[in-house]
Amino acid sequence: MYTAKITREHRTAFVILCDRSGSMAEETTLAGQTMRKADAVACIINLLLGELINRSRRDDGIRDYFDIAVLGYGGEAVRPLLPAEGDRFVRTEELVRMPVATQARHLLRTLPGGGRIPAAIVQRQWILPEASGSTPMCRALDEAAALTGSWCAAPRNRASFPPIVLNITDGEASDAEPQRLLEAAERIKSLATGDGNALLFNIHLAGAGCGAPLCFPGGTDEVPDLRYARLLYDMSSPLPACYDEAVLAARPGACPPFRAVGYNCPVDGLLAMLAVGTASSSFVP
Repeated sequence: MYTAKITREHRTAFVILCDRSGSMAEETTLAGQTMRKADAVACIINLLLGELINRSRRDDGIRDYFDIAVLGYGGEAVRPLLPAEGDRFVRTEELVRMPVATQARHLLRTLPGGGRIPAAIVQRQWILPEASGSTPMCRALDEAAALTGSWCAAPRNRASFPPIVLNITDGEASDAEPQRLLEAAERIKSLATGDGNALLFNIHLAGAGCGAPLCFPGGTDEVPDLRYARLLYDMSSPLPACYDEAVLAARPGACPPFRAVGYNCPVDGLLAMLAVGTASSSFVP
């Protein structure tokens, strides 16, 4: 299980859920710059989309290794953030061809030795920030389950590495009690291809004055005795062994099996967590 090679004939799918509620207007710091959480998360998702394109680049051009959907949830609605037809998935090649604006950004680049230097990049703006209203997370999970289910049911995907759902949030759901959230999460995790069940990652962003971050714990003994931290842990998937190397690179000496959850994560660490979440793409030949 979880050994399928990702090719043009057997793509995998990423569904990214992005909290766009009013609390995402809170200030944070990304690469030394102060900005809203909403702006930081949009920047990081755009970086991730650019990275997925780079992983798909070969001498003969861009290969369609990934089907990608990004859903934003805030207020009373869940909206697709990438222009797509039908099932809301966008192929890698379509992502490249989208006419989107660019923005110059100055970020801190981490060197191999751990040092950091300023770096200027021109970033494509597929995802634009927003922060307003409540947090309809359960509705977003239901939408993700519907997308994931239709993708898994397609005959062309039956032998593919299963879909990966990444939920990025900074607060609790406003539209459901914990039991209903667990049921929505279990529905996603019950969907499968012939290579394994879909994987659900939940990444909670730190707010002002929050405690120590928790990233990919190896068991419940690492989870703080807080109701919401425990809920996110229970909602998230146990990670198969193919992720151990990527997690251990971020957490040397930790003991697998790991859980696909982060709690009180600094925004600066979000891209690293998403890189682990999309690490299955390292199987691309």
